[in-house]
Amino acid sequence: MKVIDIDIEKVSQFSKRDRDYILDSKKFADLLAYDFDYKAFKEVIKHRSTYATDRALLHKVATEQYAHMASSDKTMSHIKSLKDSNTFTITTAHQPSLLTGPLYVPFKILSTINLCTKLGKDYPDYNFVPVFVMGGEDHDYEEINHLNLYGKKVEWQSEHKGSVGQFPLDGVAQAINEVKDILGDRSKMKDFLADEVEQLLQSSDNYGHFSIKVIHALFDRLGLVILNMDSAQFKAAFKDIIKKEILDNFSYDLVSNAQTEIEKLGYDAQTYIRDINFFYKKDELRNRIEQEGEKYKVVDTDITFTQQELLSEIDSHPERFSPNVIIRPLYQELILPNLAYIGGGGELAYWMERKTQFAAANIPFPMLIRRVSGMIVSDSMQSQIDKVKLSLEDVFIPKNDIIKKYLKISEAPDFSLEEYKKEIEAVFQKAHDKIITIDKNLGKTTQAEKVKATKSLDYLESKLKKHVKQQEESSLNKISKVTEKFFPSNGLQERHDNILEYMSLYGTELIDKLLDHCDPFDKTFKVFLMKPEDR
Repeated sequence: MKVIDIDIEKVSQFSKRDRDYILDSKKFADLLAYDFDYKAFKEVIKHRSTYATDRALLHKVATEQYAHMASSDKTMSHIKSLKDSNTFTITTAHQPSLLTGPLYVPFKILSTINLCTKLGKDYPDYNFVPVFVMGGEDHDYEEINHLNLYGKKVEWQSEHKGSVGQFPLDGVAQAINEVKDILGDRSKMKDFLADEVEQLLQSSDNYGHFSIKVIHALFDRLGLVILNMDSAQFKAAFKDIIKKEILDNFSYDLVSNAQTEIEKLGYDAQTYIRDINFFYKKDELRNRIEQEGEKYKVVDTDITFTQQELLSEIDSHPERFSPNVIIRPLYQELILPNLAYIGGGGELAYWMERKTQFAAANIPFPMLIRRVSGMIVSDSMQSQIDKVKLSLEDVFIPKNDIIKKYLKISEAPDFSLEEYKKEIEAVFQKAHDKIITIDKNLGKTTQAEKVKATKSLDYLESKLKKHVKQQEESSLNKISKVTEKFFPSNGLQERHDNILEYMSLYGTELIDKLLDHCDPFDKTFKVFLMKPEDR
């Protein structure tokens, strides 16, 4: 595998805010606790060391969650180390997307593992544990129920409601079978899908557990610790914040003011803030909580609470209170001894609205790190580029400019017969001059024959033109297909393709090859060029 670094500014698919943060995070200094700079970790570690985390609780819950999963020594060592005061986490998170979802999910995870390895070398007195938080409490089913392979969309069909992590597994097996059919018998992931994934499916209680096990199967050997935050024990530790948010609405003004500051910088607010930023979750229900007079109502249900009843419910069943995007960062950072959160541009945009909210909750605000962005270019994709005589760098220029460049260098034959039409004109003119000296009556006949001959060349020219045009259209269509593969619907490949497409060609070794190049502080867009020998 070869890696090419592309300047972020050459990738038009990045938003202005995302690009600005990667290249110059100091623009956002008032919204950050630390600059997006590796050198800042000395300060981050020092500050985080002064804040007490319930490490015994974290270790206990993590150990329980891993009790029924065979794990690598590296992962178990990381879990054991969570008890120690010199252990810190680097965290990323995502919803339980079908079979890992889009490519950027593995990129998030690899960025996290890569950074922990780097920190371990530079700060040997500390342990750094890569943590993946599975956001199974969300109910964004349409966002997580599909994946894309070789231009084909695979969808998991479910009629259930509530938190997707709690969904029964009806229909998942059919989606897996569809994936197997698309990848085919020659896929290097055939055995993984047919054996391991199906066993994981049979041994899982719900969709959230299944999703955790899939991520675990792919990244366990690298020491990744996966946490399910939908935990009654974790929620019990968060009770004070639950009450503070529901009764005092403490987040609203703080986040709103931060959004105003962001708008002054020229960017849009990222999230919608409500007075109460919790859902009530029970069985297949996950609906918002609203205050109506003296009562607290669960939207679109008959469930209501007085203030005292609500406080009692929080104390008795904290697991029934599910944070939305406004509160989720607080919950995560309260539970973990975390130094940094790694995410994409959209995620970091909503984290940047939270600094004062964290201060009000007396929870340390982490460093915000932009994950690695990139694309995987298979050897067959490179062959397609070569066929249309373009370079990899050409793919990053606008499509119309690519076409102009191609036409400029095109070696399409000249189909014009204009030169020969002129010769026919000259020959018939000489013939006409001689013929009328013998028989003037044949002058018109000569002119008619000249027209016929010229029309014959016009006909042949039109045939040549059609043929050359078809050849050019074929090449232009190839260019369109190439650019579509690199930038599906003019978006980034990492937001569309699933990693199984590339692992089906290059096996699980692909993950290890990507890992070494997923340093999130190397602020370039990565193009991972695969070679035939990588297969």
